[in-house]
Amino acid sequence: MKKPTNLFNFGFITVGWIVFILLCYTTFKDEKANVLKKMKDSLQETTNIDYQERLNKILISYRPLGRKIKGIQIKCADSIETIYFEDSTHESLATQLANQYVMAQTNSVKPDHFNKIFRKEWEKNGIFAAKTGIIYCHNKKKVFSDNDSISFQSALVTPVQMIDARQTASVQAWAMIHWTEIVKHTVPKVLWSIIAYFIVLLWVSLSFLKKPLKKDIPESHLPKQFGKMTLKLESKKLYINDQPCPIAPTDFKLLALFINAPEHFLTKEDIKNVLWPKEDKPDNKIHSHISTLKSSIKNFPKYQIITEPGKGYRLILSQTNE
Repeated sequence: MKKPTNLFNFGFITVGWIVFILLCYTTFKDEKANVLKKMKDSLQETTNIDYQERLNKILISYRPLGRKIKGIQIKCADSIETIYFEDSTHESLATQLANQYVMAQTNSVKPDHFNKIFRKEWEKNGIFAAKTGIIYCHNKKKVFSDNDSISFQSALVTPVQMIDARQTASVQAWAMIHWTEIVKHTVPKVLWSIIAYFIVLLWVSLSFLKKPLKKDIPESHLPKQFGKMTLKLESKKLYINDQPCPIAPTDFKLLALFINAPEHFLTKEDIKNVLWPKEDKPDNKIHSHISTLKSSIKNFPKYQIITEPGKGYRLILSQTNE
């Protein structure tokens, strides 16, 4: 039963570590999503601030068509343009989208300046980023803050955020954040739960690893039993009714053969093949050791070796009750 138990323990601990890894991965993934959400919020706030700054530099007049509106008319210089929205949109948001559309052509987003605002808003979250950047796209033409078109490929990047009514202009923000920053901002309750789980799992694992030092006894070394007759294979000693019984080494092997044999029966050929496989005529030796084995257990008459003429020898218990 030792081997199945060890396999069960090993399987149990393996599952425990797999669960721990999945728990860490899920928690890290969730916190990374939270960080990305904060980036999106900061990007939205930056868009609003940048919009107000650029709006103050130009004059745009508009004529809203309702409180929740489906469209808006823009008058810029001598031209009038009507923009319709797919869904009814609040007047203030529709106005901003329309103004962003006009400003994208006359006073577009400056990625470097936009990034400075974004970094200030981002720092309010208390998360340290080694570097931040902005990707501004207008009419499918991308402009990168600091002319850095490489770093964002290995950074955390927000989804594309369209900022104008015609969806011709968009912004994206990226930040290079070390994984330790994400871990530091994990919810304390969750973080301490993971640490506690790790400590318990480590303790159980180390406890299990210590057990093999005791070394499981190989099955070949386990004592052989026949009634109250016990053969201790490692020490080559025989005990009957818990009393030591002197026995010669060869007789000990012969007795072990009897105990292991089906119905405790052995032919001369069985004995020869195990004890004297290279001898042609070991009959005298077999007869001699059968006799000495009988003498070794003669003080325990319940255990007898009988001869079955023409067949072989059998080890029996003369009484069923000890």
